[in-house]
Amino acid sequence: MDNFTEKIFDIRKHSLPVVGVAASQESLQEVRTLVKNLPVKCGMSFIVYIENQNQPDAELLKQLSDGTGLKVKTIESGNYLNPDTLYILKSDETLSHSNGTLSLSERRKRIDSLSALDHFFVSIALACRESARAILLSDSKTDGVIGLNYIKEQGGTAFAKISESVLKNGANHNDPVFEAADFILKPEDIPSQLLLLESVYESNYSYSSEKDIKILQGDDEIYIAILDLLRQKLGNDFSNYRQPTIRRRIARRMVIAKISTSKVYLEFLKNSPSELDLLFNDFLIPVTDFFRDSQVFKILPEVVFPRILENKKDNDKIRIWVAGCSTGQEAYSIAISLHEFLASKQLSIKVQIFASDISENSISKARAGVYSRQDVRRISEKRLSRYFTKIESSYHINKEIRDLCIFASHNFVKDPPFAKLDFVSCRNVLIYLDSYLQKKAFKTFHYGLLPEGMLLLGKSESTNYTPGLFEPLVKNLKIFSRLNSVHTKIPISRERAETISASKAKAVKKEFSQPDFQKTAQKLLYNSYTPAGVIVNEKKEIIHFHGDTGPFLLSPQGKPNFNILEMVREGLAFEVRSALLDARKTQQKSIKSAIPLKGRKYLADIEVIPLENNTEEKHYLVLFSKSVKIVGEQLDDEGIKGKAEKRIKDLEKEIQQLREDIKKVTEDQESANEELQSANEELLSTSEELQTLNEELETSAEQLQSNNEELLAMNEELIDRQEQLVFSRLYAEAIIENIREPLLIINSELRVKSANASFYNHFSAAEESIEGRVIFDTVIASGNLSDLRPQIELSISNGSKMDNAEVKIVMSSGHEKTMIMNVRPISNNKLGEPLALLAFQDITDLLRTNKILEYTNHDLEDKNKQLASFTSVASHDLQEPLRKISLFSGMILKNKKNVLSEESSTYLNRMIVSAGRMQQLIDDLLMYSKVTSVSQGDFIETDIPELIEDICTEIDDLILSKKAVVNVGDIPHIKTIPPLMRQVFINLISNSLKYSREGEPPVITITASADSSPEAVFTNADKKSFMHIRVKDNGIGFPKTAESRLFDPFFRLHSKEEYEGTGIGLALCKKIMDLHYGYITCIGEPEKGSEFNLYFPILTNPQTN
Repeated sequence: MDNFTEKIFDIRKHSLPVVGVAASQESLQEVRTLVKNLPVKCGMSFIVYIENQNQPDAELLKQLSDGTGLKVKTIESGNYLNPDTLYILKSDETLSHSNGTLSLSERRKRIDSLSALDHFFVSIALACRESARAILLSDSKTDGVIGLNYIKEQGGTAFAKISESVLKNGANHNDPVFEAADFILKPEDIPSQLLLLESVYESNYSYSSEKDIKILQGDDEIYIAILDLLRQKLGNDFSNYRQPTIRRRIARRMVIAKISTSKVYLEFLKNSPSELDLLFNDFLIPVTDFFRDSQVFKILPEVVFPRILENKKDNDKIRIWVAGCSTGQEAYSIAISLHEFLASKQLSIKVQIFASDISENSISKARAGVYSRQDVRRISEKRLSRYFTKIESSYHINKEIRDLCIFASHNFVKDPPFAKLDFVSCRNVLIYLDSYLQKKAFKTFHYGLLPEGMLLLGKSESTNYTPGLFEPLVKNLKIFSRLNSVHTKIPISRERAETISASKAKAVKKEFSQPDFQKTAQKLLYNSYTPAGVIVNEKKEIIHFHGDTGPFLLSPQGKPNFNILEMVREGLAFEVRSALLDARKTQQKSIKSAIPLKGRKYLADIEVIPLENNTEEKHYLVLFSKSVKIVGEQLDDEGIKGKAEKRIKDLEKEIQQLREDIKKVTEDQESANEELQSANEELLSTSEELQTLNEELETSAEQLQSNNEELLAMNEELIDRQEQLVFSRLYAEAIIENIREPLLIINSELRVKSANASFYNHFSAAEESIEGRVIFDTVIASGNLSDLRPQIELSISNGSKMDNAEVKIVMSSGHEKTMIMNVRPISNNKLGEPLALLAFQDITDLLRTNKILEYTNHDLEDKNKQLASFTSVASHDLQEPLRKISLFSGMILKNKKNVLSEESSTYLNRMIVSAGRMQQLIDDLLMYSKVTSVSQGDFIETDIPELIEDICTEIDDLILSKKAVVNVGDIPHIKTIPPLMRQVFINLISNSLKYSREGEPPVITITASADSSPEAVFTNADKKSFMHIRVKDNGIGFPKTAESRLFDPFFRLHSKEEYEGTGIGLALCKKIMDLHYGYITCIGEPEKGSEFNLYFPILTNPQTN
């Protein structure tokens, strides 16, 4: 893409809300309505994107400028966005983003696998983040949905217009736009809701930084109370989630609930459990997709999966955890990718993919594995047909992939993790957590992963908060490998910690009644008298602090950095590096003494000691201590000498005293040591045994917790599947019991296992006379059923189907019935004997009715032929006298010898006009009667624009006289009967010219689009496969009350004196559309114009009706 270099927005310099408004050319009027309702001082910047724009940029600028006080201008490269301004994108430009900036770029139909409209919203979302707003006014049901989801994921807000179908039929919660948008409103109502939302955002500190919010938190008791209420009622603590995001979601719910203050909203939450659930679901923001970030799923089979296989033996499992799986798309995508990889290597390794989320609703949808067409849009047709089954309009994940995944409701920052994992995927979850929870999460993942395990994060996530746990494997794609330098334990949540600590304290107190003075003393010495120090790894990263390191270390500014050379005070870096190198080379202690520090009145000593451990990576203990203070007093030579002699004497005396004390203490200590030696050795041995046992118990407890969590997840999965099976059984039983067709279940011996109520009612049979009997010994045996015995037995034995077998059955009343019988095998070797379902349909009445219809059709054909003959003769016999009347009346008028009075001339003229009208009426009736049926050969591919052009040429004089304009859009070829279709457009265009407004040149616009018509009533056409042609004019229109009668024969809105006509034209259009298996509707508004809508079902063979 050719980007312009100059930016128009930079999140590091801007904080104003940026509102993207996207619409189609057809929705331009709704954009104008939106703009007119925007206040002048709104503090926001608006960018308007018109899809398929077909008018000059200057004209669009003028249209949107009318009726608004906002500044309206065309967006220019390099000019930063300003508040209270509406910017219009040129027809050949769109937006692009890079590292928090927006710039202009060339407009294309698809960019980076996104539609142009989605790319517009995605650019705003990724550049403006929580300041992004989206307003979708397009009529498309798919374009823009991805963009709206990106806006929400980045913390912004999404609006969409409410459609006409929603206003008529109510909201469809499966509509992709309905699911993606935060608010669905009329265009004129969106501005007020947008302003209210911004106001509530401001009052709830939704734009404050994390630092500012922490300052305010002490006073913000209501916010804390809302989070406490959620924790108490639903068991989830959001206090360590990123507060600006949480505050924005609270503000959104306040706007929806029409509550302006957080205090009132808190009371509302206390009394409304359903609102509490809605707020909880809003916090989670379930935004996910199949195969999101294609580069990641390209690298998985190239790097990650081969690395997993390197350490696998024949009977090992591949264990993967998808943490924060939302509605399951990420887990299924990894499962499909791994299945393809193993198939390509011809390997059959058992795979377990644990997928968890804290939302029960999301887990339920993931377990069901049912997705819409919009959900699977990124999946290739090959994968779609291989791994999904389409049922009606939904796509169901296939069993082989579903069985790889175990879904569980699980909070990875609180609950014990899954263990012995090869790979963990946690994408776009950690961005909502603060540093405290992120550290817990990384420790959890580190514990759960095997030594060679890997971690996948989202684009905006990193492991900076926990150095020493992971290192980059594929850095640009956020794939990390586990480091084994540190042993992590399961991070225990606050609630669990309190319980466990209390139980441990109780157990310790019970077991050891006497306090351990030696350990207490050692702990006191360790904390109070050991020098300050740190433990560093080979990369010189600090992984542990001890004591007061403040005199020697400083926290670096900016991004967190734990490199010891970056943290030591000025003057120490060189000596520390030298000591570390020396210790690493010799594997011996290295000491540096009396190092001066800039600006400090003391010298520093450094001691570096190599540590022995069982890991591959080496670690070093770096100790710091202060040595001699630098004294600033100045003395002369005599003074210095005297002071030194005095100091020497004092020290000699002090040393002598110390020697005597040490000798006495040493003697006492030797005596005590001898007494305690044996007890001490025994105590040390016991302590070592207890410590080893304690470590083993801790390890076992951790493994038990992980195994228990895994079992709970599997148990939840089994319970869910059992509930689904019970529901499926009840569902099937209800259908069978209420279905009208008689049904039988038989076994391999052809004995009846069960029958439905309809069977007993239809054949007037009792249950005991049917169940357990061979079907040929029951009431249905009287007839030719026995002839079909071989086919029925074959169907049960080899699992083949049997369709539409005609059976004659003699009823108990003696009447013979004709039935259609279908056989469906029900076989499962693991669940018991093979069965078969026999379904009967009584077609006796249908056959009788068909015979009657056949006779009636023959009779109607004869009558139609007679009627056509009569019409032809009658029209000829009627038209001949009319022609003579017109001819002779004209001759009388033209004959100058005839002296006619003015009154006589008037009557003759009226006679001629009436005869002409009668002749036109007869012609129309003749045409109407001829349009009856059509043969297959009459339908051909028709170029509608060319057809309309021919018509306009034919009536060119009339068009010129009216100064009319006929605009024809792109209309694809469709199958029609050209002469009849020509008549339709002649009638519609002629009517638009005839019923034009006086002094207003007629403008007739003819356009087409693929459509799903809500008025469709056909059984032979898919409702989504319609060609919709609109014929719109600016004439005199008609009242709404006339819409239902306008296509009736001879119906007229105006007298013949006002407008000529027979009232047959529109009735003829309707009849022609009926013959095309389509239909015609109309919409009119007095003095505004009318619109006629032609719907053509797109059929391969129109004769299939």
